[in-house]
Amino acid sequence: MIHILVDPTDKTAWYPNYLSGLRKGLHEAKVDFRFSPDLPENPDDVVLITRYTLFDLIRQAKPAPKHLIIMEHDVWNPFTNVVDPETLWIFQHPSCKAILYTNPSMLEWGERSTGPNSSVKVIAAGFPYDHEKINAIIDETKPTKDREKLVVFPGRLNEFYQPYLSVRMAMELKDKGYRTVITSPIEPQIHYPVSLWRDLGIEVGKLPQQEYYRLLSKAKAAISVTIGGSLTLALYEAYLLGAKPIIPMDVNGRPPFTEIYEPRYDILNPREALRMIDDDTEIHIDKKWFDYRRYVEILLDTIDSYCK
Repeated sequence: MIHILVDPTDKTAWYPNYLSGLRKGLHEAKVDFRFSPDLPENPDDVVLITRYTLFDLIRQAKPAPKHLIIMEHDVWNPFTNVVDPETLWIFQHPSCKAILYTNPSMLEWGERSTGPNSSVKVIAAGFPYDHEKINAIIDETKPTKDREKLVVFPGRLNEFYQPYLSVRMAMELKDKGYRTVITSPIEPQIHYPVSLWRDLGIEVGKLPQQEYYRLLSKAKAAISVTIGGSLTLALYEAYLLGAKPIIPMDVNGRPPFTEIYEPRYDILNPREALRMIDDDTEIHIDKKWFDYRRYVEILLDTIDSYCK
């Protein structure tokens, strides 16, 4: 039995997709599993922890499960956060057998978290993306190669997604005749001058997911300016809907961790992103990192190898 520990209160847009793809892969693999917000009664069950918000359940557990696997969707961001060593206890817990990360360049940070001489395995597993909802939008909108002069800047309006840089790039695009939209899955924080940006002709605000997908199905490109992303899932969805995903490079192993997308632009020279639109640069994506079957295969191999 694999016990999938889930957080039903999580409000992120991507988490339901992660759980859906994981569930689908486990069903197809004919694995005995259970999704629950509570720990299993049997401490011998393997527990996959799907969100950091669930770590305290392990701290309080008596007894704790014997076999823990942690899914880390991101790592602390050295640009904007100060790491607290006290938060690393879960990675050094005696029951922790492995940590799964979404892509290879995150592994260095996982190895730092586990400490020297750790037996915890740090593994790049990807994201078990469920394409069902987005395929429905593709069937509905039937995206074509003839795109509007429209560029979307996806991501929460916070420091990770550098909205001031998005505005700077959007103004240059507007001078070239583009419609520009800065989208967010949450309401913009009050300290951002959103009304001023709108007065400048930039569309800014929260969009429902389906409306956001329809926007991408018409857009020529989607530009990420993140300094905190690990997988930039929104840009993968842009690619699926026909919008060119334009993503910054990491710097010396720091976020954003986006080696699945090539080529990328230098975030210290953001006009490179605009040139990629002008030049119609072809973007290549290593799609295996979004394969739910592959993710489940790695998960099962991890359990077989380290949870005995």
